[in-house]
Amino acid sequence: MDLCHVPATREKGWYLALMAPNVKGPNYAWLDPSRLYCHPQALQDCLADLLQPFQGDAIDMVAGIDAMGFILGAAAAATLRKGFLAIRKAGHLCVQTEAQPYSDYSGQQKLMELRTDAISPGLRILLVDQWVETGGTMRAAIELVERLGGVVAGCGGQR
Repeated sequence: MDLCHVPATREKGWYLALMAPNVKGPNYAWLDPSRLYCHPQALQDCLADLLQPFQGDAIDMVAGIDAMGFILGAAAAATLRKGFLAIRKAGHLCVQTEAQPYSDYSGQQKLMELRTDAISPGLRILLVDQWVETGGTMRAAIELVERLGGVVAGCGGQR
């Protein structure tokens, strides 16, 4: 699909056709959403669909999960006029962190980190990732937020 083309009728999820299939083998995620993010209408419609279930919910902050969840999460935070928190793979933050082990989509054991000074007790966080495949990274993010006293207001991503 042309990155400038907008279909005459935009059904929910029309933009998913922009995601390129994996051509690099089993060590990579099955789809690459970066073409979807290049298309302005697709990105807007994807965000609208992602945020629709949370209309009217009390959300204090949006957290995006490393790495492609940063794109959707930051865009969601800007749309909602909320702050954005990056939940990182271990070793990338130079501040005090809380860590959580998890298994990624390929079954590899990894470690996720969250800065400890970003969440105060009761803060309502919307967690966003590019997609939820096995749920391992999302479960780890939920554990980190709750361990620091935050409340998970919801989880969003493509499936």
